[in-house]
Amino acid sequence: MIYIGSLSKSWAPGLRLGYIVAPAELIAEFRALRRLMLRHPSAFIQRAFSLFLSLGHHDSQMRRIALAQRERSRAVLDALARHAPQCEVTPVVGGGSCWVRLPDGMCTSELAQQSAALGVLIEPGDVFFFSTPAPGSFLRLGFQSIPDKAIEPGIAILGQVIRSLQGRQP
Repeated sequence: MIYIGSLSKSWAPGLRLGYIVAPAELIAEFRALRRLMLRHPSAFIQRAFSLFLSLGHHDSQMRRIALAQRERSRAVLDALARHAPQCEVTPVVGGGSCWVRLPDGMCTSELAQQSAALGVLIEPGDVFFFSTPAPGSFLRLGFQSIPDKAIEPGIAILGQVIRSLQGRQP
């Protein structure tokens, strides 16, 4: 069994730190391959992170991140229920985004364009589908890096644009 993980998303994207738990002979092979593919972080940075991990700081940080994400997730789901009840939302299970399905006949690209003009950015979901043509009524709503106080007003704007677009439907 091999276990591979990364500290990049949770802590330091620019440092490109990761880890592997595997049999010793496999680790030796991975090290040899790594030298051919990329520069490794300095020994100082590796040692500093080793100390950071051994003192339990990473676990504490992960708990804080998980709590913040749960709070943001709840804020997003509550705000969507208030401001865009006509949309279907896939429940968030970890992560920093959720999937939203617009009412039938609505197009996320038009919603993205109009909401961007009002300062709210969404990600149309068609690029995540293999089917052709991709369904145009899904969007991925990211919230991990959005300040808590900006979630409610942003989703209120999104709901307003959705209602406006619904009013134009035949």
